[in-house]
Amino acid sequence: MTSASPAANQPSKPTRRLPRLSDASAADIPVPVPMPIRMGHCACGRISYQVNGIPDDPHLCSCERDTRVSGGPAVLWVGFPKDSLTWTNSAKEPKWWNPYPDLRCGFCPDCGTHLVSVADGSAVVMVTGFSLTDQSGIEPLGHSHRENAAPWMHINLAPSPTP
Repeated sequence: MTSASPAANQPSKPTRRLPRLSDASAADIPVPVPMPIRMGHCACGRISYQVNGIPDDPHLCSCERDTRVSGGPAVLWVGFPKDSLTWTNSAKEPKWWNPYPDLRCGFCPDCGTHLVSVADGSAVVMVTGFSLTDQSGIEPLGHSHRENAAPWMHINLAPSPTP
């Protein structure tokens, strides 16, 4: 590789040899890692979505709102980057309601499936774990509002991930 010296308009000698691909090990070459894509939908199929990324903060919640809405003893919530959420079924979005001033929840107006929860100012969207078509890697690590859990419900949480 040579380049012209701007002062003398003369070719200059290269100061160092450029590395060849064969000089580097595969570990030295940064390779973009595609973010995993997860798909989800409501029970009737009217609303479907996708989220990208590594599941974050999978946890059960037994708060009064979640147990009433679900009709069960807890809801499994899993976080993903909010900007990765895409509604995929003909751009149909859920119906939204605000159970609290700073929280929006999306559900299907046809079958009632609760799909997502978004807190104001958060970079994370929480999706209901069982609306995802692939539930691998979303074992709950925590259980919020345990004091409200059904007394007969005994939970064995997944071990914390190792760093």
